[in-house]
Amino acid sequence: MTTSNYLNKILKKISPLVLSIFIITSLATCDDDDPDFDADAPIIQAAEGITVKGGESVTFSFSVIASGTIAELDVTASAGSASILNADESIGNTSAEVSITYVSTTDISGAQTVTFTVTDEQGKSTSSATNVEVFAPISYGLALVSGAGDVNTTFLQGLQDLDLTTIDNSTSTELAQFAAIYSDGNSLFAAGFGAPATLSKYVFNSAGEAVLDQEIIVPGSNSFSTVEILDEDYGYATVGGGISRAVQFSPSEMRITGEIDLSDAGEGVYYSDMIIRDNTLFIALNDFGSSAQAMVAVVNLEDNTLEKVITDDRTATLFGTLNSSIMVLDENDDIYVQGSGLYSGKTGGILRIKSGETDFDEDYFFDLGTTVGKSCFGLYHFGEGLTFTAVSEDDDNWFGFDGSNPSFRLHKLDLSAKTDEGDLDESIPNTFAASRSMFFHQVSDDEILFSVAGTNEDALYSYEINSGTISKKITSNGGYVSGIVEIN
Repeated sequence: MTTSNYLNKILKKISPLVLSIFIITSLATCDDDDPDFDADAPIIQAAEGITVKGGESVTFSFSVIASGTIAELDVTASAGSASILNADESIGNTSAEVSITYVSTTDISGAQTVTFTVTDEQGKSTSSATNVEVFAPISYGLALVSGAGDVNTTFLQGLQDLDLTTIDNSTSTELAQFAAIYSDGNSLFAAGFGAPATLSKYVFNSAGEAVLDQEIIVPGSNSFSTVEILDEDYGYATVGGGISRAVQFSPSEMRITGEIDLSDAGEGVYYSDMIIRDNTLFIALNDFGSSAQAMVAVVNLEDNTLEKVITDDRTATLFGTLNSSIMVLDENDDIYVQGSGLYSGKTGGILRIKSGETDFDEDYFFDLGTTVGKSCFGLYHFGEGLTFTAVSEDDDNWFGFDGSNPSFRLHKLDLSAKTDEGDLDESIPNTFAASRSMFFHQVSDDEILFSVAGTNEDALYSYEINSGTISKKITSNGGYVSGIVEIN
């Protein structure tokens, strides 16, 4: 049975009652300001709660009941455009479910109005309007950080595209702490540095502003140490500060769904980074050189239990920060782990955990101390022969205590050949890597963006994969860029 025939059948049974109620209600509210009220005019039930992203379309419907048959349909929009999909099927009936397609444009946002008009065979007309909330077409979430020392402010904002040359924090949402950002593909998540450990979920409203939606808080902890979001359903995070554990959580529901006891991994260790391969979670452990060895916790995700801690004495001090990476997964499913060697008397180096294995590969060691000749921080891999790190020119300023002299240069490495491919580009200024911002993020098949946080310049630079061309892409006038993520 078609929708129209079904409504006709219902109309024959309830039409007198519906029309009576409609007439009584309307007459009760009718006054001199509404002298043209006509109880026999078509009745329209407008759709509600319609939303659409700028530049996209949405389809919804208006329900119509007419005493006389439907003779004419019309639809208009305050911005964008609207059209009727099933006008021919609706005309000639006494009831119909009229489908409307509304097409927004990328230059509008906020509440727009779609007005639908029905005229019956007697020439009587009724109009009804529904609001369509048009959301700014945000494609990227960005974080800027300003301040010095322990006093930092993070500014979250959405970008429609990357076709801009400068950014600032004038239209941002402010967080009164340093925060690293992540994404599940739809929303932006911010992990702030400070007690208690708090992971906040932000959505972008129709004006393109980041709005706090929900939070996960772990009481008794100082901060989240690492966060890994796989998709809308699964995420993992480690917490530090008196609580030795990791949590499994649902990004969509923002609730903790499981816990992993890490107390047997050792006391006084920091969780520097983590990576998930198959059904195993690998967590880099950092004791700031006291054990003079590299340590990685191996967790079975089938039952969320710590299986073992693997160690290697060829390097030590797996130091990473909340928004940095020191563990990468390559195209062969091999995991590479970077040790800085700081405070341990050991050389900096890269270890490997081969695909299918849960122990360090005894046959692989990339001696960064010998090959590069200086300490390294951060590890980012984008395919065979394309890996990035930051090289310290002054280990005494590793943590940026001398705020006027950034001490890191960006280098390219080859993990397979175990070679230093040299400085990324001499035109790139020194950057505060370990103390401020260090990330490389691929945004297309041929473009990787990376941050530079310097004394006189905060910017995003672009690396073209096919050509190796490097250029400044966006200059920040509101602080250094601490992260960029995709948002749907």
